[in-house]
Amino acid sequence: MNKTITFIAALTFASVLFVNSIATAQEIPAARIAIVDNRLIGQNAAVAIDINRQINQLSTELQAEITTTGNALAEEEQTLKAQSAIMPQEAYNQRAEEFQRKAVEYQQDVNQKRRQLELAIANAQAEVDRALKPIRQKVLQDTGATMLMDKTLVLEQVPGLDVTTRIIEQLDISLPSIIVELPPVAETNAAPVAN
Repeated sequence: MNKTITFIAALTFASVLFVNSIATAQEIPAARIAIVDNRLIGQNAAVAIDINRQINQLSTELQAEITTTGNALAEEEQTLKAQSAIMPQEAYNQRAEEFQRKAVEYQQDVNQKRRQLELAIANAQAEVDRALKPIRQKVLQDTGATMLMDKTLVLEQVPGLDVTTRIIEQLDISLPSIIVELPPVAETNAAPVAN
């Protein structure tokens, strides 16, 4: 008798759980996935091409500036070494200290310029990400998809799920270009602009 009651209670409990899980499953919409190739967006969108062009230009300018200053420091070091034999020790020590200070300042300047360039890239990417958000939402709405998944996470797919071209076209319309600027020196210690 006790076994029968226990069995009926267990069966009732299992039935309640089963019915609840069916009800919960019916509340969750069916997953419809659209695929997007973010790498392709980063290569082919007009704004990405424009950002890359500007970053390359800024990088080339900064590298030229760094190289010019570095070459001048190298020449100064060679001159100082050549004069070490004919210069009084005290004067040499003073010039060597000045040179060392310049070398440290140069290295700090190089690091600062690199941080500025990295922050300029991060700020540009954040601006593109802000522009992509409503585009992605609209694509989800237009296609009836419930989620976007990056193509790098997909092993196989059927044709028609990739919405990359649509996103690039809409991004090209809404944000064809931006101005990539090196932030002022004081800002390079702050975090990049948040999304």
